[in-house]
Amino acid sequence: MKKITLLFLLFLAYQSKAQVVASQNFDAALGWTSTTVVNDSGTTVPGWSRVTAGTSPTCTPFSGAGMAKFDSYDITSGGSATLTSPAITFAGLEYKVKFKMYRDNGYGTSADNVAVYINSAANLTGATLLGTVNRALGLSPVEATEGWYPYSFNLPSATTGAKYIILKGTSDYGDNVFIDQISLEQIPTNDPQLKSISINSFVVNAATPISGTITNLGLNTINSIDINWQVDSGTIHTQTLSGLNVVNNQSYNFTHQDQWNPLVGQYSLNVWISNVNNGSTDSDTTNNQITKTITVVNEIFPKAVVYEEGTGTWCGWCVRGHVGLKDMYHNHADGSFIGVAVHNGDPMVLAEYDTAMSGLITGYPSGVLNRVASEIDPGIDSLEPSFEAEFNKTPLAKVSIPNQSWNPTTRQISLDVEAKFALDLASANYNLAAIIVEDGVVGTGTSYDQHNYYSSQGIDLIDWEGINWRNLGSPIPAANMVYNHVGRALLGGYAGVSGSVPTSVTYNTPYTYTFNYTLPTTQFENNIKLVAIVIDNATSQIVNAKEVALNTTLSVNSVTETKFNIYPNPTKGLVYINTLNPVSIDVIDVLGKVVFSTKNINNAGNIDLSSLQKGVYLVKISNESGSEIKKIILE
Repeated sequence: MKKITLLFLLFLAYQSKAQVVASQNFDAALGWTSTTVVNDSGTTVPGWSRVTAGTSPTCTPFSGAGMAKFDSYDITSGGSATLTSPAITFAGLEYKVKFKMYRDNGYGTSADNVAVYINSAANLTGATLLGTVNRALGLSPVEATEGWYPYSFNLPSATTGAKYIILKGTSDYGDNVFIDQISLEQIPTNDPQLKSISINSFVVNAATPISGTITNLGLNTINSIDINWQVDSGTIHTQTLSGLNVVNNQSYNFTHQDQWNPLVGQYSLNVWISNVNNGSTDSDTTNNQITKTITVVNEIFPKAVVYEEGTGTWCGWCVRGHVGLKDMYHNHADGSFIGVAVHNGDPMVLAEYDTAMSGLITGYPSGVLNRVASEIDPGIDSLEPSFEAEFNKTPLAKVSIPNQSWNPTTRQISLDVEAKFALDLASANYNLAAIIVEDGVVGTGTSYDQHNYYSSQGIDLIDWEGINWRNLGSPIPAANMVYNHVGRALLGGYAGVSGSVPTSVTYNTPYTYTFNYTLPTTQFENNIKLVAIVIDNATSQIVNAKEVALNTTLSVNSVTETKFNIYPNPTKGLVYINTLNPVSIDVIDVLGKVVFSTKNINNAGNIDLSSLQKGVYLVKISNESGSEIKKIILE
C-alpha cells in the first residue's frame, strides 16, 4: 500500500478490496498520544517519539520521512509507555491492524516488546489484547535476519463504534523498538501473502530446494494456490498446491517440487504465488512476490566471528565483558568466536582502535560483531544468540595465517595473511588486515584497578567456572586483576591494506599479504595471539577471521595450518571432507556424546549425518598430522 500523506484518512464506503479505515505513517508528526516514563537517568520523558533515523539499533524508516520509536534502550527493565490513536469509528465489519516493526538481535534475550490493544477508552483499563511482537529476532515471532517485518492482528469480530488502538511498549533494557506504517483495514476476502523464502543468500553449487512460507491474510480459507519460481529470465517452474486448509492468519510452509541446480555465479531468484482458490480474486497482489539475490559458490567455508568490545578499567559495568568473553571462548573452543577488548581511557588504550570503535558504539560496555552496525551487549545472554545469528551467515572468503615467524632478538613478528574465495569474482573489493591481541595483561597502580558495580550494588555475575564477580570487591585491585583479549595493534590499519586483494580473484587461489610488527618489551610474547581478518570494503564489515597463537618455540618459526575442511555447512545430512591425507571423523553432540564415528575418509569423501537430529554438532577430524574441531549445523 502506498504511504498516505495525511496523518489519518477516514473512509465511509467499502468496496471489494481491503479498505483503510485509518492510517499513520509518522512522516510529519507522531500523531498518536504517548504517555511518559522515567528513564534510567531519573528523567521523565515521553516513552514514544517520532524520529527520522534510529540508533541502538541503527535503522531508517521503512519508507517516508519518519517512524515511531519506543525508547527501551534508556528505560530500565519493566518500564512501559503507551502510544494511543485518536478515536476511530468502525462499522461492524471484520478489521485488522497492520504495522511494520524493525527486528534486531542486539541484546538478543531482552524481551523488549510491543503489545497491541483495542479499547473503547483511550487507556488500557478493560482493553482487549490483540497480540504482541518482541524486538529481538530470536524471540516470538522468530525472524531470520535484522530488518523490517510486517505484522497484523485481527480486531474482535464485527467491531462497531468509536475505539482506540493502543500500542504498549515494554522495556527489558535492550535496544529501542521502531514502528512504521500503522493502518486499520477491513480484512479482505482473499489475501494470500508470500511471507518468506528460506533459501540462503549463499548456496553451494548443488541441487537446491526452493522453500518458503505463505500466510493467509484474508477471510476465506486457502484451499489451493500456485507456487512459482524463476531464476533471472529462465524457465518458470509452477506447482499447484491443493487440498490445503489454511485459515485466516495461519501459515503454510512449502517446498517446491522442482529443485534448482545452479552453476557458480550470482543470480536473481524470483518466487511468487498466484491463482488462489482456483482463480478467485486476490485483494492485494503487492505481497505475493519476493526477489532475492543468490550467490552460488564452489564450497562453504568455515567461519569465525569477531566481537570487538569497548571497555575500560573505569567502567563498573564492564566486568560483564570480562565474563562474557571468557564464557564465549569456553562455549566455542573450536575457534569460531574471537574476542578483542578495545580499551578506552585506561593504560591499555590503543588510540586508533578506540577512535574507530567510538563510531560504532554509544556507551560502555558495548560492542559489535564483525563490525555490523548493531550494538551488542557483552553479557553472555546477549552475546550468544547474536553470535549464532552472525555465525550462520555464509562467508564468501576464508582467511588464514599459513606462515608466521618470531625473532626474539629484534622482537619482530612476521605473518602472512592469506585469503581464498569461494568463486571467481571480476570486481572484488576486499582488504586484508591483522590484529595483535594480548592475554594475561597485569599492571600496578590504581589505573589498573577494575571498577565493579556488581560488587558495589550487590548483583550476582557468575562465569562458567563458578566465580561470582560480585564477591571480588569494588574496585578489583590491580594485584588481583588479569586482562585478556587486549587489542594491542592494528596491522594494516582499522580498514586493512588497500590493494592487498586484487580486483579480479579466482576460486581457491591464495592471495597473501605479509605484515611485520615489532612487539614492545612491555608485552609478553608468550601471551600474544594473531588475528587475521578479511574486510569487505563495500560494507566495512569483517567477512571472516582466524586466530592463532604466536609461536615462539623457535627463533624464526614457520607454521603451516592443518588443511581440513568440511562442507556444505549448514547441511541437510551429506558432508564432504577436504583433507590432504586420510582422516578419522568423530561427530559430537551438545552433551559431549560421540554420535557418529568413521575412519579412513579420503579427500572429497563424504559422511551421511541425515539420521541425526537437527541441531549443532562438533566434528573432530584427525590423522597423524594433527586434529581440528569444527562446528556444523544439521538442518
